[in-house]
Formats: sequence, structure tokens, C-alpha cells
Amino acid sequence: MTQTPGPPSQDLGPEQILQMGMSYTTARTLTAGLQLEVFSRLAAGPATAAEVAREAAASERGMRMLLDGLTALGLLAKGGGRYRLTPPAERYLVREGPDYLGAFLEDDSLWQAWGQLTDAVRTGRPPRAVERQAEAERFFPRLVRSLHVMNREPARRAAQALGAGAARRGLRVLDVACGSGVWGIAVAEADPEARVTFQDFPGVLEHTRGYARLHDVEGRCDFLPGDLKQVDFGEGRYDVALLGNIVHSEGERSARDLFRRLHRALKPQGRLVVIDLLPNEERSGPPHPVLFALNMLVNTEAGDTYTLSEYTAWLTEAGFARVETADIGSHSPLVLGVRG
Repeated sequence: MTQTPGPPSQDLGPEQILQMGMSYTTARTLTAGLQLEVFSRLAAGPATAAEVAREAAASERGMRMLLDGLTALGLLAKGGGRYRLTPPAERYLVREGPDYLGAFLEDDSLWQAWGQLTDAVRTGRPPRAVERQAEAERFFPRLVRSLHVMNREPARRAAQALGAGAARRGLRVLDVACGSGVWGIAVAEADPEARVTFQDFPGVLEHTRGYARLHDVEGRCDFLPGDLKQVDFGEGRYDVALLGNIVHSEGERSARDLFRRLHRALKPQGRLVVIDLLPNEERSGPPHPVLFALNMLVNTEAGDTYTLSEYTAWLTEAGFARVETADIGSHSPLVLGVRG
């Protein structure tokens, strides 16, 4: 597995270190633009700072600074005193659009959680635990709208890597802690004979059903409500079990138990597919998987990111005959445990 190295430490001078410390300015500029619906307001056409400020019930001075900041970030363009959307902003940041990415960024809960990182490091405990049902049913519907857009193409490549609709047809698939169902939906789209069981908390599955309907696969879907730590997955039922970006929020103990239960749920030669963020074996990079571990520290009770060797050990312990990887052109490969 090829890993992207982090920035060479010898290139880090005072300016670069201060830029790290001030990197929140980019995030908060984007968030303010979303919360004030700047992109949706400009979707109707170019406008001046005064016009956008009036619609947003904001100060003209503040709005002018915000719009200039968004322009500097490449999200807006400016000419003749009027601002307009750039193509990426028009596609991904207009709230009414089908590819809107800003749903969970509008919510300040992640910002507030990261604001308590120092305390979380001291105590090893998060200010909140998003994996608990009440918090999950509040938080994840916002998150999955953004993740569905971001993961659609990787999910289609994952379905292709699994041979769905080509080498393998009529797959019986279990999508665990499915969120929007993007990973299972991709398999159902690739394999017209597939049937997918989506599992998640009841309040999340309401949204999953809507995405399945949107993708015209609802008629080949079943819905299994419950907590993944307790739900009965059955025995010998499935050809494929999908864990799409869920192990990182579970922690080692829960993940190892889940692997054992999913091994029982799979048919002979069935495959458990882990889609997640893999740091290198030294946990020195790449930056995204390593920093995402801190995101788990401030948002979950036991979550972390895990290396390929850790996944290999846990899958082998659970009874999988071999462990393979498959490149899907994403930050990390698929990790597949194959049942003997």
C-alpha cells in the first residue's frame, strides 16, 4: 500500500508553523458563508456585498470582508463590485442543490468538540459521544448528506472491485451502520440481482430509505434497525458485509467483536469489507488518517484509526482465512477479510 508522506519537517519555518495555528481561519470563513447562506443567495446571480448583506440581515462591512475571503479561497469570483459563484461552489455549496456538501459544516458541533481537544487529551474522554443512539440520530443525518456526495464515486469503484454485477451477481449484502447507505446502494446499482440489508439506528434508517428510493433500489432493500453492538446479524446469510467508515468510531474492542459476529453472518467465501482511514504502520502519516484519530478522541469514547497490520490481526483472529486489499483510488484501500 502506497502512503503519501507528510510535509518534510526541515521545510517548517516560523511562517509555516504560524499558518498551521491559523488554519482555522479557512474553516470558519467557509462555515460562515454556509451559515449565512451566501452561496444559495448568489445562486440567483451576481450581487454586490450590500445586496447580499441586506438579504442575510448582516452588516455590509462584515459581508464585504466575508465575500472577499471566500473569493480569495476560490469559492467566489469578483468583478465590477459584484460577486458570483465559481463552478465548485455552484455545484457543492448551494443548499438546494443535489450535491450539497455543507450540511454538517453548518452545524458548529464539530467546531465545539475540537475546541475541547486539550481537555480530551488530558482526560482521554470526549466532550460528547456521537456513537450513542440519541446523539447519533441527531448528528449523523446531517453528516451523511455530505458524506453521500463525497463517497458516491469511491463506493462505485468499491462495487467494481468486488465484482458486483460482473464476476458476481445476485449478491446478498449487509451494510452495517450504513448512514445514507452509499456503499450498499452502489452494489445494488451495479448488480441488478443484488439484495441489500441496511442496518443502523431507527432514526438514521429513515434517511437511508430515502436515499435508496432516490437511487431507485428501495424495492431490493431490507432495513434492520438497532445498535450494531447488539443487533443479531444471523448466520451464513450474506455474501458481503460492508463496514463503510464505521470501525474508526467503534474502537478496538467493539471492532474485534463485530468482526467475529460478521464472520458468522457470512456465507462460505463471503467477504467482510472495511472502508476506513489507514495510517502507515508508524502512524507518522499520511496527515488525514493520523489527524482523524484526534477527531475520534473528541467525538467518541473509544474510536481511533487503525493500521493494515492491526486489521489483518483482528480479521485473522475472527476466523477469516485471508486478508486482501483493493485499490479504489481513495485515501486508503479496501481491506477485505475472506471467509474460509
